[in-house]
Amino acid sequence: MSKMMACGYRNREHYKAAIYFYCGAFLAVCLFVLAAGPAAADEADGGWRGAFSITPGIGLRHLGIDVVRTSNGDQGNLSNDVWDSAFVAVNIESPEYQFGGSNFGITIYAYAATITLDHQWVADGGAGPGGTASGTREDVGTSVSGYYSYFVPALHFRWPHIGGGETKFALGYGPWMASFSGDIILTPDDTPAPTDLKTPVDVRVRKSAYLFLMQHKFGSGWQAYLSVGGPTWKEEGFEYKLEEVSLVIGYTFSL
Repeated sequence: MSKMMACGYRNREHYKAAIYFYCGAFLAVCLFVLAAGPAAADEADGGWRGAFSITPGIGLRHLGIDVVRTSNGDQGNLSNDVWDSAFVAVNIESPEYQFGGSNFGITIYAYAATITLDHQWVADGGAGPGGTASGTREDVGTSVSGYYSYFVPALHFRWPHIGGGETKFALGYGPWMASFSGDIILTPDDTPAPTDLKTPVDVRVRKSAYLFLMQHKFGSGWQAYLSVGGPTWKEEGFEYKLEEVSLVIGYTFSL
């Protein structure tokens, strides 16, 4: 079972719950905006449009780091609770390249955020919805801290609105960079205790992974965006997985 649930899957119900929560919140914002008025006609020709923009913001997220020792399958998960996850992020967006008169195009996204995780997943021997292990996040004396970032070209679909706003959906694949260090307790069955031996973690990685992004840009310059993604990689006898689901609200400045 530990092999099957390794690298994120044992905690998948919490990951799904975070996706449902953030998607629901974001879609509620979009539906409110769409109900306020019809979409605007987009008569612009294809090609580059707009300018580089930077959006500093604050948000909530589910962030998890899974570590599995490849020699014996011992595993551990450091993650956060959604309601205790406020963080600061910076999103940089390239000008859009539109395909002809359509609403499809390409955007490049760059993003950076910090990592601070100090609660580890502790299984209780039961099973949650979907057959994954149930349990709680507890402070067992382990923690990791650092940062992660990505630089991802993405195919997007944009829906312009009257008043200068727009809703945008994007799916891309590109490099994620992460640097974090600390320690974690690895066990065969996800039952770490404060007295268990800690395994040092010191990671510097650059790995390509997917990114899914939903944005709503208000005509006033504010925007809300939901992002989902994260890489998986192997390094020095361990397998790692970084998972992020975040909802950020920020103000956009054109460069």
